[in-house]
Amino acid sequence: MDLQVDRLESDNLVIAAVPQTMIGLIWDRVVPHLEKPISLSHGEVTLDSIKRRLISGDVLLITISRESEIIAVNTVEVRESESGLRALFIPLIGGSEMNEWMDRFLDIVKAIAKDLNCTELRGIAARKGWMRKLKPLGWSEVSTIIKCDVGE
Repeated sequence: MDLQVDRLESDNLVIAAVPQTMIGLIWDRVVPHLEKPISLSHGEVTLDSIKRRLISGDVLLITISRESEIIAVNTVEVRESESGLRALFIPLIGGSEMNEWMDRFLDIVKAIAKDLNCTELRGIAARKGWMRKLKPLGWSEVSTIIKCDVGE
């Protein structure tokens, strides 16, 4: 994946893609931001599984930092459906100050998606409030995932 770096000079925020070779070096600094979205994943991902996928290059980590402090992290990955539709998924978003960086982050991932021949961005909104923020930015709800435990 192409690496994108963007500086928001007005508030000293830096949005940067982290090369897979650097994951081990910053892992302890991103774990606190990944814990909440992973806890909302209904067991679909773990810290170990996402770390493995980041190191393998299957998933890209994007950080948002102010000076040396990482304030938020996002993961992105290309998923291709059987029909050939390519979408850039943003499965994990965690951190703070989202109102400060979300619009610019979405511009960057749209550019990454285009570079990777994806026709759309997709995400999993584990919290209902996401659509209130994202709808004005052009997002729409595609489907709702439901579940039923089958017991032991």
